[in-house]
Amino acid sequence: MEEEQSEFRHWDQLPPDVLGLIFTNLSLQELLVVIPCVCKSWCKAITGPYCWQDIDLDEWTCRCQPHHLDRMLRLLVTRSSGSLLSLHVAGLQNDSSFSFITENAGSLQVLRVPLTGISGSVVEETAQRLSTITSLDLSYCPKIGAKAIEAVGRHCKFLVTFCRNMHFLDSADKVEPEDEANAIAATMPRLMHLELQFHFISTECVLNILSGCPHLEHLDIEGCLEVELDHLFLKDMFPKLKNLLGLRSRNDGGPYVGYHEFIDWISYLGMWAECRWTVHRLS
Repeated sequence: MEEEQSEFRHWDQLPPDVLGLIFTNLSLQELLVVIPCVCKSWCKAITGPYCWQDIDLDEWTCRCQPHHLDRMLRLLVTRSSGSLLSLHVAGLQNDSSFSFITENAGSLQVLRVPLTGISGSVVEETAQRLSTITSLDLSYCPKIGAKAIEAVGRHCKFLVTFCRNMHFLDSADKVEPEDEANAIAATMPRLMHLELQFHFISTECVLNILSGCPHLEHLDIEGCLEVELDHLFLKDMFPKLKNLLGLRSRNDGGPYVGYHEFIDWISYLGMWAECRWTVHRLS
C-alpha cells in the first residue's frame, strides 16, 4: 500500500513547469488573485515564466483605465522572461507600450493589438524585432499607414496571418487608400490568411494581392465596395483560395454601391442629421 502511495506526488511538490502547464487552463483573474494564495510552491510557479507564454488581456481592456492596462501588460510580459509566444491586448494608447512589447518579442509568434492608438512610426522603427511573428492583427489602428505595413512585410518573413480590418470612416480619411493593400501584395508572399474589411480598394488591387500572395487560402474583403470579381475566374486562376468573404458583383442583385456613392451617401446622412437637429432645436 505504501509503495502505491509513493508513486503519487502531492500538488505542492509538482515541478513549476508542470504547474504552469496546468494553470494555463485558468482565467487571468484566477491566476493573479486565487493561485498565489494557495501555497508557496504555487505562488512561486505563478511568478515564473511558465504561466505567461500566452497572455490574453482582451477581457481587461473594457474594465481598465489605459494606465492600469499598461501596468498589467508590463508586469505579465516581464514575468514571461522572454518566453512569450502569444499576446492579445486591445486599446493600447501610446507608442511606448508597443515598443516595450517588441523589446520582449524574442520568441513571440502571435501578436494581436487591435483598436490601438499607436503610430505608424513606432511600427516602422520596431518591426525588425518582430521577425519571429507568424500571425499579426493591426485592425482598427487608424494611425498606422502603408509605410508601417511595408516595414512589417520586410521584417516579418514568416508571417502567414495578417488582419488589417478598418472602420469605414477611418478608411475614407486615407489619402491613398490602396497603398496598404499594395504593400501587402509586395512584401508578404507567405500569407495564407488575410483580412481587409472596409478598405476602399479596387478589383485590380485585390488581384495584385492574390498574385503577390500565392499561398493565400482565406481572404476577407467584406465592405470593399469597389471590388468586382467572378467566382469562376477566381477558382480557375487561384485554386488555393478556399474562402473569399465579402465578394460582391453587379450580378448579385440589388443596387451597386461603390466608394464615391458611399461617400455621397455618408454626406447626405450627415446633412440630414444636421437639418433634423436644427428643426428639433427650433421647435
